[in-house]
Amino acid sequence: MRPLVSLVADPRVPLERLALAVAKRFDERIDEARAVAALDALAEGLALDEDPTLAARELRAHLHSRHGFDGDDTHYYAPENGDLAHVLRTRRGLPLTLSVIYAAVARRVGHEVEPIGFPGHVLVRHGGPGGVHQDPFHGGRVLGDVDLAHLAARFLGHPGRLEAEHLLPIGRPALAVRILANFRNAFARRHDHARALLACDALVELTNAAEARRDRGMHALALGANAAAEADLEAYLEARPTAHDVEAVQAALRRCLVGATLN
Repeated sequence: MRPLVSLVADPRVPLERLALAVAKRFDERIDEARAVAALDALAEGLALDEDPTLAARELRAHLHSRHGFDGDDTHYYAPENGDLAHVLRTRRGLPLTLSVIYAAVARRVGHEVEPIGFPGHVLVRHGGPGGVHQDPFHGGRVLGDVDLAHLAARFLGHPGRLEAEHLLPIGRPALAVRILANFRNAFARRHDHARALLACDALVELTNAAEARRDRGMHALALGANAAAEADLEAYLEARPTAHDVEAVQAALRRCLVGATLN
């Protein structure tokens, strides 16, 4: 398996291939070639106008109205919704996976669509900066400025002003991190500590963030891997000595030490 850091750094690897490679860390049965062929088939017969607004409407008609792609409100937190191959089969997924599909299909017909790292809810954009925004999770609807402001208020938790940074394209590293974070959260909700730890391990590999080490340590502790948990939790406390969760992490570290003594 090619190292994730190498895949992220290689611009020759399309976003859909990157998303599939991340998901395959959790399910080796994923058939990447079949998923790519499905994207190729979705692009057959599609033509998109040069005008960004018309192109967005045409892509919506093609992927949502004709092929049935939409957000999965019913099983939003299911880990499968982070698996691009699964979403291509079920036509239901997360904002991120659906945005990758929109971008991948558009690219196949010579039209650039950029996934946009909107807070908490990935969108796509046609026409570059100042272009037209579209929400693949909600039926591919086209979003005006008022819609974007309402969406920002919903996900930021306050009616703050929409900032330019909210509408920047999501880079390859950030895309991989968001996919992994979705898997981490989904597995953690199911108390699947082994696969949640795998996600955290990949996040440490990509970011070396102290928070990723903390999360990995917590899942290691839940699995009884006390020595690994101790190393990660100590590293977090050293890096973040004034963090809001220091007391909770210190308590977890004490459990590591007790567990190691008992073993």
